[in-house]
Amino acid sequence: MQTHTDVTIVTGTRPEIIKMAPVYQELKNQNILVRWCHSGQHRELAEQAFEYFKIVPNQMLSRPPASNLSSLLSGLIQQVNDELNQFLPKVVLTHGDTLTTMAGTLTAFLNKIPLIGHVEAGLRSGSMDHPFPEEANRKVVAVMANRHYAPSEHARQNLLHEGKHNRDIVVTGNTVIDAQKYFVPSPPTNINNNILVTVHRRENWDKIETICIALRHILSEFKDYNATVVLHPNPDLTQKICSYLSNHKQISLVKSLSYPELQCTLATSKLVLTDSGGIQEEAPTYGVPVVVLRETTERPEAVNAGVASLSGASNISRIVMSAINMLNITKTITNPYGDGSASRRIVSDLQNLM
Repeated sequence: MQTHTDVTIVTGTRPEIIKMAPVYQELKNQNILVRWCHSGQHRELAEQAFEYFKIVPNQMLSRPPASNLSSLLSGLIQQVNDELNQFLPKVVLTHGDTLTTMAGTLTAFLNKIPLIGHVEAGLRSGSMDHPFPEEANRKVVAVMANRHYAPSEHARQNLLHEGKHNRDIVVTGNTVIDAQKYFVPSPPTNINNNILVTVHRRENWDKIETICIALRHILSEFKDYNATVVLHPNPDLTQKICSYLSNHKQISLVKSLSYPELQCTLATSKLVLTDSGGIQEEAPTYGVPVVVLRETTERPEAVNAGVASLSGASNISRIVMSAINMLNITKTITNPYGDGSASRRIVSDLQNLM
């Protein structure tokens, strides 16, 4: 039986849940009928995040069996299509650049959903291979979405260069700052000599040895520092990292941290080494500089502000020098990614359009 809803949020990964949770909360606060459909792309991590944010998704799909990215996308499209056909939303909101983002946007487009909003629109690295397939996903999504919620002026300019109309773009700030503001209102202030390390991007899987050796060099330079290395759920990647870093007295290897655990560790660290987009955005809130283990970033604002450094992941010396430079920063770090009101701006715009 078909029923109607105002807004359907489609997500697939933990970062999407974190960044869409404040949007969902604002929609509920404004008494807008909203459904949350989660594809199960990251099942276990997703359940932890939903529980922390006290959100019960209306539809928790099972990850489709898939041997490669194209078959995964095909399965996601079929599942999301069933959801949209049953509940006939006026608006579909997707976020970011995952395969679920692609599936949700494409399915909404093919079903002629009147309003397709893309949150965190306009991020571009300039390379279709870095990150892969995320850069392609977000470029394709931008073609099909008809409302683009850009987190920054830089992102807006990217969309304009691709031919999007200015009237269809709203600069909102990044909702990840809203999540920190709403759900971590009192972060710890006891700063430790800790370096937080996270590596998960597909293009860095063959560079793990270089990253691990660089970390050991950094710790040999800073003997009063420790490192917390967050292990990836992929068992092969975890095994690689453990083979290089286990039994090092300055290094703690930890399994995936929950959102509050990660925020606590981040807030009390002196430096972050990461290839994560979300952590690049979150760290400046706590005044923590970032070494970005990538050659390019679609989030250049912190690099331009001098509080993040692109080190790549292929050269040990370059990573080490980037870390030393970031640890020696004396300027006050402020977050260039938003003011914590992005969700309010998004929902206000939706109310005007609906």
